[in-house]
Amino acid sequence: MIGINKGSVAQLSLKRTQLRRTTSNAEPLDAILERHRRSLDIDCFVVAWDLVPPWDKMAGTCRWLETLGLYEGLSLSETLDRRFRDFASARFQGLQQRTQPSARRAAPQLIPGAVIAVCMEPLFESIFMNERAMKISLGVHGKRTKEWPSRWQQGNARASSIIEAAVDAARDAVPANSVFRRIRQGYETLKSEWGIHFVQSRAFDNTLKNHPLGRRLAEIRVARSGLA
Repeated sequence: MIGINKGSVAQLSLKRTQLRRTTSNAEPLDAILERHRRSLDIDCFVVAWDLVPPWDKMAGTCRWLETLGLYEGLSLSETLDRRFRDFASARFQGLQQRTQPSARRAAPQLIPGAVIAVCMEPLFESIFMNERAMKISLGVHGKRTKEWPSRWQQGNARASSIIEAAVDAARDAVPANSVFRRIRQGYETLKSEWGIHFVQSRAFDNTLKNHPLGRRLAEIRVARSGLA
C-alpha cells in the first residue's frame, strides 16, 4: 500500500478531459507510480483516491470525469513505463466510447501493466462510518464516552473529522486499551495504521462487504482470478 495525496492525481496533465491541472507541490501520480514500479518491481496498480476534495474546484465533484482524467493523464505521461501508458490509453478510449458511465461489459482485468482506477465517493473514510462497528473496534461499545461525535451518515463529507474525534474520545475513555499503546497518535496523523486496525478488528466486515468501495475492490480481486 502506497499513500498518495489528491494533489498528486490533480497534477496530471490533460488535453481532452475538462479538468484544470491543480498547482501543487505534490509529486505527480505518474512519477510516483514509476518510482515504485522500479524500486518494488510492481507489475500492476490499483489507484484509489477520494472524490472530495474535487480535482478541479471550478468543475465540482464528478467521479466519472475524474476517472477519465486519471486515465488520460497516465496515457500522456512521459515518465510512466510504456506498458502502463498503453493500458491507460486503451482504458481511456474505451471509457470515452461508452454511451453512459455504467455501460460496461465486464470488470477490467488486473493484468501486468494494468492501472485500475477506484474513485472513492465521497472519500475513503466513508467505509468506516458505522458507529456501532467503530465503537467495537475502539473498545468502547456499551460504554459512556464523553465527546463522542454524532452525524454518522455514510455520505458525510466530514467523515475524516468524525473518525478522528471518535479515536480521541475513545482514547480518553479507555486509555489502557492495547490499541492506544500500539497506535500512539491520532487518526489524521496515522491514517494508514488506524485504517489497518479498523479492518483487522473485523468489526467492519459486513459494512465493507456491502459498501460500494468494498464491492468494487472485491470485483477487481475476482477479475484477477479470471472469474469475471
